[in-house]
Amino acid sequence: MKKYQCLCCGYKTLDSRGEFDICPVCFWEDDTYFNYSGEPITGMYHDGEPAMEELLDIPSGANHGLTLRAAQENYRLFGACEKDMLPHVRKPHSSEE
Repeated sequence: MKKYQCLCCGYKTLDSRGEFDICPVCFWEDDTYFNYSGEPITGMYHDGEPAMEELLDIPSGANHGLTLRAAQENYRLFGACEKDMLPHVRKPHSSEE
């Protein structure tokens, strides 16, 4: 089965894209900002280019208002999208890199 890359931690842990799967490595819930490829969804463009920078700062309802940018920084700092999620995460498997 094909796995999709988590937009927070970068590991290939998700069974689908934008279907609210929760990454077991960082506990980010993959919401609908992005389509199956990880690119911004149609219509979210700025000057003809995807507005990824802007999308990083949109509060995620699925993640209780946390932005993707904040979640990525949290993962780099302590290994989960939020400190409260540390008990729920695991180390990535070599097949997920």
